[in-house]
Amino acid sequence: MHYIRFLKTPKIHVDKGAVLLKAVVTVTTDLGETFYPDELDLVVTLRAHEEDGEIFLRKKAHWQAGPRSLGLVFDLSRQDIEYPACVHVAVKNQKNYGFLPPIADVWSGTLNPTKGRFETGHRVERRFTSLSERRVSLLEDAGDSIARHLWDGSQALAQHIDRTISLDNPSTLPLFEYVLISATYRKLNVIELGAGCGTVGISIAQSIPDCDILLTDLPEVTELVEANIARMKPAMSSRVRFEPLDWLAPLPEKLQTRTNDLIVVSECTYNTDTLEPLVGMLVSLVTRSPKAVIVVSTKTRHDSEAAFFDLMKNAGFIDEGSMRLPLPGQPGTGYADWATDVGMHLFRGRDHRLSLSPRNGSEEEVPKAASAKRARSR
Repeated sequence: MHYIRFLKTPKIHVDKGAVLLKAVVTVTTDLGETFYPDELDLVVTLRAHEEDGEIFLRKKAHWQAGPRSLGLVFDLSRQDIEYPACVHVAVKNQKNYGFLPPIADVWSGTLNPTKGRFETGHRVERRFTSLSERRVSLLEDAGDSIARHLWDGSQALAQHIDRTISLDNPSTLPLFEYVLISATYRKLNVIELGAGCGTVGISIAQSIPDCDILLTDLPEVTELVEANIARMKPAMSSRVRFEPLDWLAPLPEKLQTRTNDLIVVSECTYNTDTLEPLVGMLVSLVTRSPKAVIVVSTKTRHDSEAAFFDLMKNAGFIDEGSMRLPLPGQPGTGYADWATDVGMHLFRGRDHRLSLSPRNGSEEEVPKAASAKRARSR
């Protein structure tokens, strides 16, 4: 999977009567390790920011194999444009792929020179459409901070959850499916660790009614995540909020009394220095929520990430199976983006018991279906 990114976000330049809108884009992998290797036709539009807003200017741009950037220019002199407006860059004729397009398009912030706004700013937008036709809008930073970018593992997990909820998934892990589908008759409490932009938690809240999502990450992502929460359109009676959480610090008082059904860990195993604190935090959460199920989604970046699974086993977590979620398009060639799929892994605590039926008063462990055994053997 690749992403169109602004290296230089759109800016209006006025020089000797000429009014030019300039920007620079690249097409790269989620961590920016490598660039799209082939030629590619892009469509660039200057348009109203609304979903079906008017298009004022439109042009084709050609990404060439080899160069790492592409300059874009619109001549705004004597053009009839209604502001505010934004710049949208997309692959020509690419259909909707949900949360996993081969190449993700990008929307800039708004320009409004009539109000003195000649630059769009550092924040850009990604728009995805779920199978239920719900639009998920996510802001990310256009700068170099990978913590405030979208990551493949989060996108793949959001796609898998969307397909499972929509009953459009050919197979998934039985216990994971049970947790998601059971949300149709009971409240679902979810906590996401290392949420970043909030892709997974926000997409769940927009698809499942009556769920409570708590996004957590380090304090520096607070403003970005809260901006994404503010623009979301949750399903009926669902809510999302953010709390800073440092895995090295004691569990905050607010989390000590919270009960969770699902713990999401997406793209958090790439930094081996944080693996022990991460597992320690999972132990703390499951101790307070014995019925919680942990789903881990990670794109393999390097072999040392395997230490996470040893730490989980040593901490007493039970492996409930794993499966591979394929990524579309071409993989990168850098050390951190060569993988062609994302691993989804499920864990539970030793004290976990769950009834298979809401009408069955007895408590029994959910059995592992043959499909889970097949997935684990891949």
